[in-house]
Amino acid sequence: MQSMVAQVTLKAAKLHYWKAICLSRRCFSASSICKNMEKTFQFQDKLPSLPVPPLAQTCEKYLDSVKPHLTREEFLHTEFLVNEFASGIGKELQRKLELRAKSMRNWLEPWWEDVAYLSSRSPSAPTINIGGPLPITDIWPAQEGTQIKRAALMVHATLQNWQRLYRQEVPVDRMGSIPMCMFQFSRLYSCCKIPGKEKDSLKASFVTAPYASPRHIMVQIRGRIFCCTVLDENMEPLSPPEIEKQLQEIESLASSPGLEIGSLTGADRNVWYELRERLIRLDKTNQKNLETIETSLFALVLDERSPVTETEVCVESVKGDCRNRWFDKSLSILAFKSGRFATHCDHAPFDGIVQINSVYSACMYLYGNGGKWKGSEEVNNYFRPQELVFTVDDVISQGIKETIQKYEETASTMNVFLHYPGKYGKEFIKPFKIHPDTFVQLALQLTYYKLHGKPAATYETAQTRLFYHGRTDTVRSCTVESTAWCKSVVGNNDDTATKIRLFREAYKKHDKLMKDAVNGQGIDRHLLGLQLVAASEGFLTPAIYLDKAWTASGGGANFVLSTSCTGFTTVIGGCAAMVKDGYGAFYSIQENDITFWITTFTNSNVTDANKFKTALDESLSDMKGLLITAKL
Repeated sequence: MQSMVAQVTLKAAKLHYWKAICLSRRCFSASSICKNMEKTFQFQDKLPSLPVPPLAQTCEKYLDSVKPHLTREEFLHTEFLVNEFASGIGKELQRKLELRAKSMRNWLEPWWEDVAYLSSRSPSAPTINIGGPLPITDIWPAQEGTQIKRAALMVHATLQNWQRLYRQEVPVDRMGSIPMCMFQFSRLYSCCKIPGKEKDSLKASFVTAPYASPRHIMVQIRGRIFCCTVLDENMEPLSPPEIEKQLQEIESLASSPGLEIGSLTGADRNVWYELRERLIRLDKTNQKNLETIETSLFALVLDERSPVTETEVCVESVKGDCRNRWFDKSLSILAFKSGRFATHCDHAPFDGIVQINSVYSACMYLYGNGGKWKGSEEVNNYFRPQELVFTVDDVISQGIKETIQKYEETASTMNVFLHYPGKYGKEFIKPFKIHPDTFVQLALQLTYYKLHGKPAATYETAQTRLFYHGRTDTVRSCTVESTAWCKSVVGNNDDTATKIRLFREAYKKHDKLMKDAVNGQGIDRHLLGLQLVAASEGFLTPAIYLDKAWTASGGGANFVLSTSCTGFTTVIGGCAAMVKDGYGAFYSIQENDITFWITTFTNSNVTDANKFKTALDESLSDMKGLLITAKL
């Protein structure tokens, strides 16, 4: 039976893959790009600028979003502060922000990257970076002894995606018929974060054809780092056998542990900056090695650990062995001894959807070929791998030791697991004419309310890629309407008709908030912009940012429930919860299931991962009963 299911899955995957390739490549030939083919980045200059929402609109929405988290007296106080802001200093800040927007196509971009990712001095891993397992167990189940051969084929599959991007063959993402910004894809490959004294920077070396691209990847194994050439002189990917030969040589050369210098990328950013500068001063070869790492297409990690289950792979993907990582690389492919695979990504260059698209494309290439290489086994191109040997001193060696210790202490406090409730995928949800994402968001609201008896200040990611260099805004999924519905369900004092009415109001409110955010009318990025204008212009911090309502509703990165939909494929990924006493809840919605990635911190006295899972199952069951009764 399992064999039959695997064959059906493989057949469907092959069909899906070849349809995708035909659509994306259209009339492409190996020697040239068809002139009338749509190019990946061709619409960039035509995208609209990111708008600045009206001040009155944002203030009104903000007041509505804080209501569930305040007493009546607290709300009246906040209402006074917001009205004072809207009629006073807020007007001046809005005027200055609108002036900034007139001279910039995306007034938020540099601010957001600085505030969210580059100015933080906290370590990038394990609590900020993102990761997840590769969904290829149908063709590549866990199997010892397959690491090198599979890694070679995975590198080749990833290079197929790189080449399509290099040639601008990756189809432009669209919302309906409207093209979306593809800029973040230019930072998927050959990109690295560089530590700075006060602020980090991004070093992007990706180019499109016909320019010469970096042709190498970095390979990490047992704390050692190698440079491995994977493209020939014509920017064509080497074959899996040609890559495999290099990986076999690397494995034999790395029989003993190395300096584990990559662990320094998991240090406090100021510490890493100082030690990186020290490395450069010590030896010119160190600087050359850093340049090789930073420009590499991506990192391949040959990991010594052997996770088997999906949860075990998830754990290793975000809080795995720091001795064998370069956390600042935009993309790392993790190949485990068990034959399982995962990715680990720096969050600064792009959002999760870019990683997901890349992973899905590589996986579909593998499915389309049955997980095997069907070409020539001859090794016609061979480039000897080169080990990157660093010169260190006692200060750097001590820094490595201390970084590993601190990283492992933090990693031990993170709890990560996957959960598959079953029965609640798109096939179940869609007949009720509710968007699947809205369904899941309301389930998460109900889950938190069941556990804690109060609403959760919630962050949900909304893409703003309809605009030039757009990234994300926040949907504050906890609303007055969702809270009223949760109270009704948990209290169980209302009749079914009332619960159904409140449920309708809740999902309609969420739908509107998502639509507004996607169209550049969210409130959190606007409020951040006004706050940063005040800071840059020397104004005192406006009172609304010092008010209890700001942090209680999630402002200033204080959301106790941080969530994101990773799409409608089998690809799942995530990161840590936003705050110590919070939950991370990331999910992919398939036809017949929803996969949840749940994270908590074990040193919290507030959260409980197992209880959350149980309450989530109860919430989904409650919603199923309500929907069937209502026949919405």
